[in-house]
Amino acid sequence: MSKAPKVSVVTSVYNGEKYIEECVQSILNQSFEDFEFILLDNGSTDGTAELLDRIKDSRVRVIHQENLGIPQSLNKGIHLARGELIARLDADDVSYPHRLEHQIKFMDANKDYVLCGGGYKRLINGSLSPQTVPLPFTDHDIRRSLSRFNPIAHSAVIFRKEAFLQVGGYDQHLLFTQDYDLWIRLMKIGKACNLEKNLGFVRFYDASTWSRNKRITFFETLKVKWKAYSLYGGSLLYLIYFFLRGLLVLTVRNYFEPKKNPD
Repeated sequence: MSKAPKVSVVTSVYNGEKYIEECVQSILNQSFEDFEFILLDNGSTDGTAELLDRIKDSRVRVIHQENLGIPQSLNKGIHLARGELIARLDADDVSYPHRLEHQIKFMDANKDYVLCGGGYKRLINGSLSPQTVPLPFTDHDIRRSLSRFNPIAHSAVIFRKEAFLQVGGYDQHLLFTQDYDLWIRLMKIGKACNLEKNLGFVRFYDASTWSRNKRITFFETLKVKWKAYSLYGGSLLYLIYFFLRGLLVLTVRNYFEPKKNPD
């Protein structure tokens, strides 16, 4: 077997034919070249599989599988990864050319850090704009912000595989907040930071895309925020406000949604 790469980039994709080529090319164009790119085709029914099979680069590993869901698929990919570092990228997002170089340099120089994120641009309807919430950069500030919001972008993160395995990987019971929950558990065994650099762009969609999942997302997020507050502190008043506001939004939405006629 060939020498293990320094870093494994892991992407799980389902029906991503629209953006997957741009995503893949952004990794193949990295200035840091000692990587493997694990692409898990998570049961796609469009042309994703065909696009992935056309990639001709020895650093790319394509795995076709049934739809396992995002957390289980990512756990599988990371267990298969040979790199000591794991970089994540969602299938519709893009990394800038020096992303891996910047993050690996930091992780090599700071062995007590298990997790490193960074800045990113938001791509909405074809237009790039800065992220709306200022990122905390230091370990201290990230810990203090964890009970308020997710301070590390999933598509701009790199972490140590050993630490990931030690904390048990992604929680496969969480459908939408598995990354947020993972950061909280990783920070129990090491430090985290965000680099003061834009590492790529994250594609954002109209809120209506996610409307049918609002109830699940709300209760998952509440659970994760409470875990963060219990471990790292924060504002109890904010958590109460988040809970009450969420219940009000869900109640009003449920009241005004059209009801099906009974058959």
